Amino acid sequence: MDVREAIQKRRSIRKFKPDPVPDELILQLLESARLAPSGSNTQPWRFIIVRDSEAIKKLQTAAYNQRHVGQAPLIIACCADKKAFGEFPQRIDELIEAGALPAKSREVFVPSLKKGGLDQDIKWHLLIAATGNTDIAIEHMVLQAVELGLGTCWVRWFEDNKVKEILEIPQTIEIIALLPIGYPDETPPQRPRFSLDKITYYEKYGLGKGRQ
Repeated sequence: MDVREAIQKRRSIRKFKPDPVPDELILQLLESARLAPSGSNTQPWRFIIVRDSEAIKKLQTAAYNQRHVGQAPLIIACCADKKAFGEFPQRIDELIEAGALPAKSREVFVPSLKKGGLDQDIKWHLLIAATGNTDIAIEHMVLQAVELGLGTCWVRWFEDNKVKEILEIPQTIEIIALLPIGYPDETPPQRPRFSLDKITYYEKYGLGKGRQ
């Protein structure tokens, strides 16, 4: 299966078979996430593997009793560590040593974060960056799951504090999504999608192809 086929076959699965997901497949999912790109290689993502049936039931309750959350044999809680940006200088040094950035990058990027500490605007942008980076890693897992014959469903509707309490997640960690995973027990059709001409502009926002 190539990437294009995985993208075309991906569906949000809300009905799972009870079969457990083997450890080797879980590791393949995590490895696909580990290899995801991130801004300045900060890699803020953190993953909690949840297979305990009682914990999954509690997560279902915290997710407003969504059936598929409680039915999945595996849930990966996908989180972003805001403290990862505190290691920004080390990540820049690693990129320089790997040849991905010129040495002068250290003088450009690192002082901009250290100067006068982090104000609220910078903290907000770093949180957006951490969220976006983690989203990329999650989607890597989602597409890898398709190739492995597994189904997934992004879940963003849950009570944040309850999930943190259940999984003992520190307040410095942001929960980006719960990802129920298992063998699909349904084959949903493709959902409606906008045509390209509705979502694509050329050169400037609002300009269609061939327009000046």
